[in-house]
Amino acid sequence: MVSRRTLRQNGVYFMNANSISGDMINFRLRQLGATSIREINSIMHIVRFQLENGFEVAYVFNITKNNKYFLQRMRPYALAHGKMADAESIVAFISEDIAKFRQAQRSSNFHTFIETASLMNALTAKLEELFLNNNVDGKLLTNFNHCIQNECDYVDALIDNSKPL
Repeated sequence: MVSRRTLRQNGVYFMNANSISGDMINFRLRQLGATSIREINSIMHIVRFQLENGFEVAYVFNITKNNKYFLQRMRPYALAHGKMADAESIVAFISEDIAKFRQAQRSSNFHTFIETASLMNALTAKLEELFLNNNVDGKLLTNFNHCIQNECDYVDALIDNSKPL
């Protein structure tokens, strides 16, 4: 029986390049402390890290054509990070991201931040529902846009006036 990790061409079996790249990334992520890695058809990889107090950070990355990658964080809140050029970029990004979450967990505001980020994701879902299913009055939409811009400006001010971790 042929494994999903092999390809057959003209009676000759070849190792699936996605499988090799995925295995290399998975190996490195396990070294970083990944507690679970699920591979789906050598193309999609779901990686989970358990941090202190049972806090989970999870990612999904896809290996696309020409051995390119697409990465997004799934937990604690969804955030697409986009295309990555190579396997090392995936590992480097996740390594840095995990280190930042470990540092941020020490903040007394950590749970509020996670709540706020989750609310922002819920807002995005509600906006999509609104725009795909309703004919929104232009003036109301403009007002809403101004409110969101004000919130973005407020976040910029918080960044400017906060100490780094």
